[in-house]
Amino acid sequence: MTQYYHAHKVVPEKCLGHMACMRSCPTHAIRIREGKAFISPELCVDCGTCMSVCPHGAIDPTADPIADISGFKYKVGGPSPGLYTQFEAWAHPYIVPEAFKKLGFDEVIDGARASAELTKAIATYLRTYDGRRPLISSHCPSLVRLIQVRYPDLVELVLPMNVPRELTAREIRRTLPEKLGLKPEEIGIFFVAPCPAMVVSIKQPAERVRSWFDGVVSIKDIYSVMFPHIVAAEEEFDDSTVPEEYSFNSAWATLGSITHSAEMENWLSVSGLQHVMKIFDDIENSRLRNIDFVEALVCMLGCIGGSFTVENPYVARANHLKQKRKYEQRIEVSDAETRRKLAEGYYDLERVVLPRPTMFFDTDLETSIKRLKERERVFKKLRQIDCGICGAPTCLDFAEDFVRGKVRLTDCIFLSKTGGEELEE
Repeated sequence: MTQYYHAHKVVPEKCLGHMACMRSCPTHAIRIREGKAFISPELCVDCGTCMSVCPHGAIDPTADPIADISGFKYKVGGPSPGLYTQFEAWAHPYIVPEAFKKLGFDEVIDGARASAELTKAIATYLRTYDGRRPLISSHCPSLVRLIQVRYPDLVELVLPMNVPRELTAREIRRTLPEKLGLKPEEIGIFFVAPCPAMVVSIKQPAERVRSWFDGVVSIKDIYSVMFPHIVAAEEEFDDSTVPEEYSFNSAWATLGSITHSAEMENWLSVSGLQHVMKIFDDIENSRLRNIDFVEALVCMLGCIGGSFTVENPYVARANHLKQKRKYEQRIEVSDAETRRKLAEGYYDLERVVLPRPTMFFDTDLETSIKRLKERERVFKKLRQIDCGICGAPTCLDFAEDFVRGKVRLTDCIFLSKTGGEELEE
């Protein structure tokens, strides 16, 4: 069984077993055992919902400490577009990369150019694509993992294109060593992530062989040390000091960035876990056959609503719109260059997205069928009220846990009164 990396962990000392995380997990990856939450690694998609709903902060994020950049001669920072929205719109975007340099970074890159290219590439690709529709955006890693775990029949619809952050880091990795006269391993490229899924997409990517980043820091961690520099810089900032070559583009910071920029027809944008799952249910049931493309993001409003962000997502959206109106400059992309790169596979994912095997089905066919039948037999004998007292989110999950050998029948409060005699019939 594959060992899955995850960007969060349960802190037993803080966990009181209140079940909020268990009830909200979209893939039913959480159980309460002996009064503590336990996360099933093969089912978790790193959406961050459990961290958001836990009333005691018992689920901690894990990302690289900022101090890790000191291990490289030349440090490159790659902030998520959502980082800019965490600061008031009065702060000129140029202040953000300058603040990065105060923290020890030598250079700051952004994925705006790659985002603009990909937007055009997606629109071009859709015009000639003749397969099953609608295609689903691939730049939200939690979304890709949700499909792998809960909607395996939809993996063929995941857009087979890379993401702006990786394309940008790949270019830097290929060109910067020669430009600086340094060895590739002497240059460290660090992404600043808005959510745990992006940490995982760098540490253990599902869509590529490896990430082009050397590490990943959370927005929450870097914000706390960056904010004083932002405030100090703004007090004495002069717009005339901004270099002429500097340009700002908000890229794919919020929901609808792709479809609006590409001026697509027959498209749909959706964000928020429950809303996304409703759309995926409709796709599975062939209710969206007139839609060509679905831009979907697990976090509400997009990356600005990630669990590693610090600002209210609606305030962040307001900041984003003000920054866009005041500072954004359009990036022109050549149609001919886009078509050439598409033909060469420049934008392609490095490997096909496949369903994730779960513990229940990760065995031979005969045993799987037997387990399925036993699960159904046990489930039919349960009350089917999904009370959660057993520590599983639903009665069906409890039945599956029993077949796996993870629980006893008497762990169900109703069966405990009879010693599970109902199942002996």
